[in-house]
Parts: sequence; structure tokens; C-alpha cells
Amino acid sequence: MKQLALFLSVLVLLSLLAGCAGDQSPETTAAPATTAPIPTLAPETENTVPSSTEAPEPETTTVPETTLSPEELERLEFYHLFRQLDPDETDRWLAENPQYFENGYFGIAVNEAWLTDSGLDLYTTQGDQVLAIDAENGILILRVYAAGSRGVLAIAKHPSRLHLCVSQNLGTMGEKIGSIAQRNNGLLAMTGSGFLDPEGRGNGGEMAGACRSDGKDYGTPFGWNYARFELLENNWAVVTHADGSPSQYTTDSMEFEPALLIDGETQPPGIWTGENPRACIGQTKHGEILMLGIEGRFDDSPGCSVTECAKIMLNYDGWNAINVDGGTTAIVWYRGEPILRCSNRSTPDGRYLPNAWVYTKAEDGE
Repeated sequence: MKQLALFLSVLVLLSLLAGCAGDQSPETTAAPATTAPIPTLAPETENTVPSSTEAPEPETTTVPETTLSPEELERLEFYHLFRQLDPDETDRWLAENPQYFENGYFGIAVNEAWLTDSGLDLYTTQGDQVLAIDAENGILILRVYAAGSRGVLAIAKHPSRLHLCVSQNLGTMGEKIGSIAQRNNGLLAMTGSGFLDPEGRGNGGEMAGACRSDGKDYGTPFGWNYARFELLENNWAVVTHADGSPSQYTTDSMEFEPALLIDGETQPPGIWTGENPRACIGQTKHGEILMLGIEGRFDDSPGCSVTECAKIMLNYDGWNAINVDGGTTAIVWYRGEPILRCSNRSTPDGRYLPNAWVYTKAEDGE
């Protein structure tokens, strides 16, 4: 494993020296074509969801040979992976906080993302405050704002670790997001599918629409006017219509509306323009997973439209993304605690859910 890691580090270095950003992560490849082009929806729906089945192609170039120390290679690899961090500013912060640098760049582990925490004196190149860095697991968590409302954006670097995990008693009773995550070896999780909720009394057991969890299908598709977020075997995500079954290449999927981004282009918001708590999931053009939550129904954070969510994702190179169940259901969870204020003060850890998107811990030897 050490030889393989060194070999991959050298490849990353060579790519950087040639000025090639390497838009794909090492574990991803170009997505196969999975569906025929889908025609535009009827104008009254305001939800045009074309098929999106091809990932952006990385540039290729000839690179010169070079020799750097293992420490220099590690630094280059770290800042290539955590592309949102400015190297000079982050090195300054590490010099001021050496306790986080005792095990090198890939030993950095700091969490100031819980609701009782205030974040770090460190900002991304986009200007957002850093709340947590877990270099080993490829997690970066940020404080973001949408139209003045407070939220969090989690950027997960390894899409192969993302799974849609269903509740233990789906069909009868939902499960809290923390329980779903911990039961599935999760570090980071967010809301997934919607559920039937008559008079606000649903228990999360009856899922709305269909989903696929590690290749197993549940529920009944919503149909043409909804969108579906599909994670493929090659770790690229696509957005398409929620009619019929997901692609044969799809490992995990869920349905909701509207689509936010298709191939890097903002989609029409439809009726989702009011100030409300929001939850959205997507993927960048580099292959990273984006988990976004915006707090709502608070005096200091009323919420936002889905268009504002799309802007945040675009600011972090979002490529394909979808709005998921928001309102009181909107929740983001990290390392045992919610890091987004639930709009229902009586249920700070969120409602019972039929499923959740879970980003798992690194396996031994990774």
C-alpha cells in the first residue's frame, strides 16, 4: 500500500507541475452513456431535467520528471485534494496551531463544526469559514450563507464512500439520521428521500417515490416531473427524470425535485422559490460529493430558495445536483452530532427518515 500511495502521489505531482488540474479524482472515470436524451418537459412544470450521463473529460499532457522529498510530495498531494484551501494561508494556520500538524498533512483532524463550536480562523479561497478538516477521510466542512441564511457545506472527497442507506424498518417506521449513519459506519450524513407525512404526523416509514440502496430497489418512481440523483458504479453522479428504473450502472439513487444543476448549468427552480430550510446533494466536476444544508424558520436564518443553493454549489465547482427533502426534515450530521439547526426546536436531531445519504469511514489499509 505504501508503494502504491507513493506512486499515486508522484502522478498527482506530475499533473500539477504541468498545470493540469486533473478534474477527476483518482477513483473516478468517465461515466458511460446510460440513457437516450430526454426531451424537454411541458412548460407548465418548470422542471426541465435532461439526462446527464457524461462526466467532464480531464486534460492530458506530457509532464517533466522531477525529484521532491516525501514531505514536499505530501504537501502537493494534500493541496491537490483539498483544492478549496489556499496553501499559504493554511500553512500559516498550521504554524499557529501545530497540535493539528503533528502527523503531517494527512494527519490533520480538527472538528469545530458542531452547533456549540465557532469554527476555525481559516477560510477557503471562495471566502467561506472552515469548520472541520478530516484529511484521512477526505472531509472539508464549511460555514456558508444563502441570502443571509446560515448553512453548512460538506465536501467529501471520495465518492466511493457515499451510500444511500435505508432505515431498519422501512415500510413501517423511519429512523433518525444519526442512527442510520452510525449503523452504517458513517462519519457524515444528510437527508435523503421524502416520505408520506399527512398533517405533519408521518413517522418516516412510508417513503415517497423510489430509491436504490446498494443495488436494491425500494418504492415506486414518482414519474416524469420529478428528478432522480443517481450514483454510478464508477463514482460519478448523474441527474435525470424519475420515470422508469435507474440505469443498470446505478448503485444508489433517490428522487425529489427540482434538479439544481445539470452538467454545470443551473436549472429552473419551479415552485421552490420561497424562504425555507433546504437540503441539497450534488457532485463537483472533480468528482467530490457536496452536501449542503441551509437553516430556516429562525429569526436570524429564515431560509432560502433552491436557486440560492445552486449558486453555492456552483461556487464550489458543482456539476450535477438535486434538491432533497427540506423543511423540518433538512439535517446534516457529522461525527455523532447534527451540525445544522433543525427548524423544529423540539426535535434538534431531526425527524424519522426513510433513508439517508451516508459517507463512510476509511477502511483499514486505505
